[in-house]
Amino acid sequence: MINQMSLNSLLDKIQEKKAIIAILGLGRVGLPLSSVLANSGFNVLGIDVDSKRLDSIRNSICPFFDPALEENLKKSISSGNLSVSNTIIDVNVDVIILTVGTPTSQEGSMDYSQLYTALNEITSNDLSNKMIILRSTLPPKTTQDIIIPFLENKTNLKCGEDFALAVCPERILEGKAIKEIYDLPEIIGGINEISNRIAKELFSGINSKKDILFTSVTGAELAKLFTNIYRYNIFALANEFAIWAEHYGVDGNEIIKIANHNYDRCNIPLPGFAGGPCLSKDSTFLANNIPFASIVSASWKLNESIPQHIIENLKKLSGSLFGKKITVLGISFKAGSDDLRNSPSVKLVDILNNLGANVIVHDPYVKNTSDAEMAFKSPELIIIATNHKEFKNYKDIMIQSPASLIYDVWGMFQKDDFKNIKYIKFGESFS
Repeated sequence: MINQMSLNSLLDKIQEKKAIIAILGLGRVGLPLSSVLANSGFNVLGIDVDSKRLDSIRNSICPFFDPALEENLKKSISSGNLSVSNTIIDVNVDVIILTVGTPTSQEGSMDYSQLYTALNEITSNDLSNKMIILRSTLPPKTTQDIIIPFLENKTNLKCGEDFALAVCPERILEGKAIKEIYDLPEIIGGINEISNRIAKELFSGINSKKDILFTSVTGAELAKLFTNIYRYNIFALANEFAIWAEHYGVDGNEIIKIANHNYDRCNIPLPGFAGGPCLSKDSTFLANNIPFASIVSASWKLNESIPQHIIENLKKLSGSLFGKKITVLGISFKAGSDDLRNSPSVKLVDILNNLGANVIVHDPYVKNTSDAEMAFKSPELIIIATNHKEFKNYKDIMIQSPASLIYDVWGMFQKDDFKNIKYIKFGESFS
């Protein structure tokens, strides 16, 4: 018989914001959620194994670049609603949210090590009458085939009866995490009705007007993957268009803008690097398990090849890159971020270094990169590898540099901006 009374009591505690919430993993997913829940009136305990990260959070300092989160974090720490620890053991919590990383191995399969560490951590406590929320990105059927059996075997409790569980995938964008946690529709895949109700009350406690969408456990896993894979495939298509444009001697950026203009059925993104910790990784979760996922596999192959494609373009434009002084502007995987995980810009720099180029990297968001003065001191080539908005202000300094070529992966400028320097965009013919 379902332990309805006890789980209904948990529902009441969440409605009254008396529930204690533990969040395992204080990275770019877990920390924003911890802060938002704390500022929504919940008592939140953030768990992480990184002692430096914990010290930073205790001092209200965000361990990565996110100005909105930094401000939010100060409020949640000063209120006393958010505390952090390296363990959940012996803490009487009501809701446990897993936001640990789910990276891929070198072979492309999921690395479950962080997930198993977190599961072992939470099963050290009594899970009776608790709510487990899985926020991490998971391959389909992971919850049904691995997580639930693991929890039940370790605790001798029954999922859906003794404790509730739901998959509630995050879909936030780096740099917009706080706003999107408040505003984005919430996908909830509960193991049963009471799990759905508890999860709904929790996220409605952040924003009562938030859209709540219900599906199955596996449906929720797939919804996150479908979201990221769709974006990744669209980026791959834009990059293939860029390569076609190079071949046919036109400006791919211009053609895409023309195709999109006032035409609702066409929304092609501009070409550029596609990477980061989620998009390419999440694509492999399906491609490795479905024998006919040819579109996903082709997109991954194309997007991963773009850094090498650009290297080949540079060789055609400048000859051998050995010994050349090359300034790379931007090394994070996206604009306005300091995140280097699976960054195509990092891959580009690695290839340049392997070819014997003399590379200087400048990124205003990433520590331990060169400053602008050093970056523009004596480059022969300049590569705009990340579309940080700050680079828009670098036009004059690039013009005054000794560089003979600017290669713009993102099409941030126009040819007319540079009179005496060869300027080439990715997706533009240069023959």
